[in-house]
This record gives sequence, C-alpha cells and structure tokens, in this order.
Amino acid sequence: MQKSRTTSFGAVAIIGVGLLGASLGLALKNRRLASRVVGVGRRGSASLKTALKIGAIDTASTDMAAVSECDLIVLASNIGAFPDLMRQLARCMKPGAIVTDVGSTKEQVMQWAAELLPAGVFVGSHPMAGSERRGPEFARADLYQDAVCLVCAPRQGLNAKTLRRVESLWRAVGMRTLSVAARQHDEIVATISHVPHAVAAALVQLSCSVPGAEAAIAGGFVDTTRIASGDPTMWTDIFRTNGSAIDASLGVLIAMLEHYRRVVRRGAPEELQELFAEAKKRRDALVAKLRPKKGAKK
Repeated sequence: MQKSRTTSFGAVAIIGVGLLGASLGLALKNRRLASRVVGVGRRGSASLKTALKIGAIDTASTDMAAVSECDLIVLASNIGAFPDLMRQLARCMKPGAIVTDVGSTKEQVMQWAAELLPAGVFVGSHPMAGSERRGPEFARADLYQDAVCLVCAPRQGLNAKTLRRVESLWRAVGMRTLSVAARQHDEIVATISHVPHAVAAALVQLSCSVPGAEAAIAGGFVDTTRIASGDPTMWTDIFRTNGSAIDASLGVLIAMLEHYRRVVRRGAPEELQELFAEAKKRRDALVAKLRPKKGAKK
C-alpha cells in the first residue's frame, strides 16, 4: 500500500458530479492538481449547476464531446450507465487520454472496458470513501483524505506508466492505494460493503414487522442501519454487477447467523460470551488500524 503526491494531471473530465465526483473536483482544484476540471452530466441536471456553484468544476457540459481535449477522464456516474458512457468515450476521447472510475464493482466494469474502450486506456479504481448521502451539495475536498483506493489493472495491454498515473491521482488527493485483481476486489467489497448494505436493509424491514418497534428506535439502530439510506438505483447496479461474490458472502453470513441461532436455542451463555468477545476483539483491532496515529505524516 502506497501513498504520495504529484503535480498536475492536465485537463480532467469528471462524468457524474455527485458526492464522489464533486469531491474529487474540489480536491483537484484546492490542491491545484489540474489545469481545469470539466463536469459532464445529463441535460437538465441540477448536479452540474451545484458543482459549478461550489467550485468543484470549472465548466459544465451535457455533451460528451467536452472530454475530447481532456487528459484524464473519471467515470463517477452509476455503474449501470458505464457501458453507454464507454461507447461514447471511445468515439470522442483523444489519443493518450486515460480513463478511470470510482465504481464499487470491478470484474464486470473491467470486462466492459476491455470490450468498449481503446486498448490500454482504462484502469479500474474504487476509492473506499463516501456516505449514504448523494449529490454535490454534500461534497468535501477532504473526502478522500487518509482513505484507501483499490486499483485494478487489466490483465494485459496496459502501459505501466498509465497505471502509475492513475495511482498517483488518488495519492495526490490524500489516499493510499492498494493494487488488487478485479475478482479479488469484488470478493473483498462484497464482504465489507455490499453484504453489510443488505443486512442494514433487512434490519429496517425487520423492524417494520414488529409492532411498536418504530416508537422505541434509538441511536444503536440508527447507526447500524445508516447505510440503508443509500441511493436505491446505485445499490441495485452494485448488486446486479457483483451478484456472484455477494451470493457467496451472503451464504457465509447466513451460516454464521445459523450458528448464533443454535447457540441461542441451546441457552449457552458461555458460548455467547465467547462469540461476542471474539467479535469485539477483532472489531476493536480493525478500527484501531483505521485511526491515523498522532504525529504520523500524511
């Protein structure tokens, strides 16, 4: 895992200026990492106007031709729109331009890129940052600071310089980069991101099935189910493009829950104590690794 900074990335196009796209624009502009930032979105999009207002982009366009002079292009829309966007990019991007993304799944995205984009121009990226909120009005220039970006290079046809360029982009906005294969990426995020979303959604539905539960809801339930407030369209795209890994991870989780259920039915307090103590120990260790150490260089 590496982290560093670099200078300018030339003209950068961000296709989709929601939370992630607009936050990237703010980070690039605040750190003077781009000669200009072009925001591209749908006609009539309020997001483009907001991104301009908050200074996340220099210019806004609803025409994909706006990327024709850009050196770096970032796909930051919903994953479901990627195939059509890639087809358009293939027709209008200039030679030498690099394409990356911020999508939450990779094996399907890498396959689309191999089929639809010129060879050697795409590197998959997944910055592990964000929130259940969407839209440029929630964008922050420091959203990516000290977070991890998973980077997936295609198996063949990629220039090492192109990969380094994409890695340096994320390091320049404060991230640490970790190189993983696309399938490994999808297995990892199925476990730590996608299945937790399904669990949060199921807990909300469970609470609605119990009379009187709504009136008793407090902070613990709110914290546990926060991510269920994420955008349904975005999450549908994620589950649709990572179904195999999510299915496998759900299977493991269901087996674990069945074990908890058997322990509860046995009325075995010692076993429950052991399960909860082990989970606490592991979570505390994981969270401790996430916290920046005092005095540590960033």
